[in-house]
Amino acid sequence: MALQVEDRVGVRRHVITLDEYERMCEADVFEPEARIELIRGEIVDMSPPGPPHEASVTRLHLLFFEHCGRRAVVWPQGNSVRLPQSNSRPQPDITILRWRDDLYAGKRPLPEDIILLVEVAESTIRYDRGSKRQLYAEAGIQDYWVVNLVDGVVEVYTDPNEGKYQSTRTIRRGEMLQLPGSLEGSIAVDDILG
Repeated sequence: MALQVEDRVGVRRHVITLDEYERMCEADVFEPEARIELIRGEIVDMSPPGPPHEASVTRLHLLFFEHCGRRAVVWPQGNSVRLPQSNSRPQPDITILRWRDDLYAGKRPLPEDIILLVEVAESTIRYDRGSKRQLYAEAGIQDYWVVNLVDGVVEVYTDPNEGKYQSTRTIRRGEMLQLPGSLEGSIAVDDILG
């Protein structure tokens, strides 16, 4: 259960640090099935995914796993990344990370470890295009995709500079998505959307 705080004169919010949040997680403060993430020092409830969202995430996982093999780590939904500059620990739907033999067992991924970050959006489209996009741009995440289930497209954001993505493209059904950086190759939007 999340605590709702009203904005009132004289009421201050307590911003939780990334270290405090991680200690809370380690101490099992939250229910195991809690769908939460830390965004800018606030614990945020995540929307429960519906079947179209889950199917799209599964397709992405399979596509990336087949394509990447052991050249990159496919970091699945539910696993978080650390964004220390913004005091955040979001849980993207899929993250493609630079390969490490320990599969990040020694430490959570940081922005410099991320090749591609993907959010699948249906009910959260405004949040993923707004707050999340800004968060990821500020962290310097080079490639961010929003799989927009509402419009049946993939929105591609690249070239972060001063907290904003400088390049935005919309890739539609029937088109191919070029994979970023060292991944090389492409995947069909139809394969992601089903």
